[in-house]
Amino acid sequence: MYLVIEDLLIEKGVVRTGTLIFAEGKLTPACSKSHIKYTFNLPVQSRRLNIDFEYQPKKLFDEERSKMLIQEGLRRFCENPDENELNSWKSYMPLSNLLTISIDDPKGFRGSVHRHTPVQHLFITEDAASPGLIQGSLPEGQWSVTISVHAVVTEECCYKLHVWEGDD
Repeated sequence: MYLVIEDLLIEKGVVRTGTLIFAEGKLTPACSKSHIKYTFNLPVQSRRLNIDFEYQPKKLFDEERSKMLIQEGLRRFCENPDENELNSWKSYMPLSNLLTISIDDPKGFRGSVHRHTPVQHLFITEDAASPGLIQGSLPEGQWSVTISVHAVVTEECCYKLHVWEGDD
């Protein structure tokens, strides 16, 4: 399911040093409301931690599947939906997959990035951090990135997570 590379990552012809995690995965609707946790060791205190996270597809455009999921949701979460509500299913389209990430350092919580954006380039330094993440020292020790799978509405959803230290 994932690949950890100690020193180098060759991605699109670029050699990147300092890779701590490079992970890819495929999720199905059965994975909704679950969490995937990746841990890594930061061997020495670092100046900058970079996190790239992306997933696809973002939207479900299949009308038949959308109709079934929306009407099922209306029946499940609305008290006695009437025919007008059930027939208004198109107003809820398109449905979206939603995956978010949270980060912990050896001392605890370092932030969460609960955005709907399917491509995210994040960072943490002592003096600054991406919105949702907490700036401060980057201590050596065990860190973790948790992917929260809020909803997968497409037949499958693929993700990539890349964590590395360094200034690039």
